Amino acid sequence: MKRILTILGIMLLLASAWAQETAFAALPSLNMEAAKAQALKNNPAYQAKEAALNAAKWAKTNAISTVLPSLSFGSTLMYSDPATSVQTGGSTTSLNNDMRTMSLNLSQPLFLGGKAWQAYKIATTSLEIAELNYQNQRYTLLSEVESKFLSALQLKSVYQISQLDLNSAKDNLALAKIKQDNGLLSRADYLRFQSRLASKEVSALQAQTALQLVLTDLANYLGATELMMPQDMAMEQEESYIAKLDTYDLALTNRLSGKMLQLASKRNLNYQIMDKSVELSQRAYSIAKASFLPTLMLTGSRMYRENGIDRYKFSASNQIMLNLSVPILPGLGFYSSAQKAKEEARKASLEAKTATDGIKLGVESATLNWVSSAKQVQSAELALSYSEELYRQMQERFRLNMLSPLELLDAELMLSSARMTYNTTFYTYLKSRSALMQALAVEDTNELYTLIEN
Repeated sequence: MKRILTILGIMLLLASAWAQETAFAALPSLNMEAAKAQALKNNPAYQAKEAALNAAKWAKTNAISTVLPSLSFGSTLMYSDPATSVQTGGSTTSLNNDMRTMSLNLSQPLFLGGKAWQAYKIATTSLEIAELNYQNQRYTLLSEVESKFLSALQLKSVYQISQLDLNSAKDNLALAKIKQDNGLLSRADYLRFQSRLASKEVSALQAQTALQLVLTDLANYLGATELMMPQDMAMEQEESYIAKLDTYDLALTNRLSGKMLQLASKRNLNYQIMDKSVELSQRAYSIAKASFLPTLMLTGSRMYRENGIDRYKFSASNQIMLNLSVPILPGLGFYSSAQKAKEEARKASLEAKTATDGIKLGVESATLNWVSSAKQVQSAELALSYSEELYRQMQERFRLNMLSPLELLDAELMLSSARMTYNTTFYTYLKSRSALMQALAVEDTNELYTLIEN
């Protein structure tokens, strides 16, 4: 009974695997460019940066209004009960219970200690930072999409490798069965082949599950309503550049790293964002220092007032004022605010220097990883070619009874390991290239490859 249940369990697993494989085959395909376009359209983080950019544009417009004249209209309706009485000569006159007053008020700031100008420049710089953040989010999003897309392709390759290993194990088991029937293979050796097949079946199921999860993650990130299978990328061009990078020695690698740093100094958006952030802190310090300066405001008004007797008959009066305000106390508060802004500006400058060093190190590290991963791909490809040829020879020798089962199984394991190593190193190369492109703010791979051709 226990054996029957075990067999049924294996059959259910195989049926599930077959159903999942059929489902994978029915999935619509997705290429890299379509994935990036869909992410730019649906990703909420990217849309949030766009909203922040629009808000910064309006903030700049609002900052301009602080130096422009302001005009306001005022109106008052006053009702008195009892009505106001006034003494005119020898008689008393009662005014109307309701009286109306209207006024136009014009105000023009003449001097604000430079605060208005600095506020406008801060709004301008904040808009530039918002634009840089928007662009930076685009490169970050594209890099993240490419990373998830490559992860899906990598696990797709792992799944295909697991199918190759499974088919190979099935072929070897069939060959072992023939040998056992002819008395050329012991029962123990035959069980080894059965055990290897069961192990490959489990590995294939695990690869299916991993592929299912990574496809779900990709669909969620793109805001897609259904799973899609990533299309294989054309690798002929990549292979030629991998071969070229494999020839790089330490001197050429350092030269390439220098080119990358030079390009990053011009293109890396984080550099520009840090420069603008330091500028913001310096302008905040300038505003704090302006607290000690006087302000000068010109105000004019024209008022229309009823005389209290004739309704809707107004008399006009004009008033012009020049207001000068000189801060005196609390001087300690102004001074401490200025010193605080000064230290914050100094802090921003020092943090920018530290961050700049970190960006440079990141670019150098990404360049070295890119070259190193290319060399690893070449090495893994040679190991895979050797393992494939060795396995074919071992399998043929096993057919001719010139090889023990254990040696064949070892060769099979070595081939499987070589396939996985090549798959891992190749996609590590692509991901390191993607990380380098993000650091350089580069979208076109041809622009990156131009640097290694010169």
